[in-house]
Amino acid sequence: MYLIHRVRVATAETINIALADLDLNGTLSMLLEVLYELGETSAAELARNCLVTRQALTAPLNELERRGLVHRPEPSTAVRVRPITLTAAGRELAETARRRVREAERRSIASFPPDDLARFRGLLARHAAAWEDLARDGGPPGDRPHWPAEKRGISVDTH
Repeated sequence: MYLIHRVRVATAETINIALADLDLNGTLSMLLEVLYELGETSAAELARNCLVTRQALTAPLNELERRGLVHRPEPSTAVRVRPITLTAAGRELAETARRRVREAERRSIASFPPDDLARFRGLLARHAAAWEDLARDGGPPGDRPHWPAEKRGISVDTH
């Protein structure tokens, strides 16, 4: 996990540097990226795709809206969901940020021979899938004393 943390921290630092002149940080660029990919979407869907709560989106979305990069209809009692969309300026900035992030990624993997890169991606995909399985199952059974005994591998005699 330490190595993954190192990659995550270095990635965030690199992205922040690459996008600093655009006045974007990793959070703002991620929101632009996800909106670029999804198109018009709700705050709930945006939050799910960014792996954050809707509340965590409030300040960054307000910032993007203040800068004219996203559009949200005015709050209304008649409208339950306020769809979020990129403006033309937001789309243009998202495209610039995407190019810079792709270039940073290209440089980060440039030293990998093609076979190593394919193997590395496969290993990362397997590792991610293993963590997703653990999350879906609620974590390792031995660490979950509130789970039923059967799920923890403990034999239960009901006689």
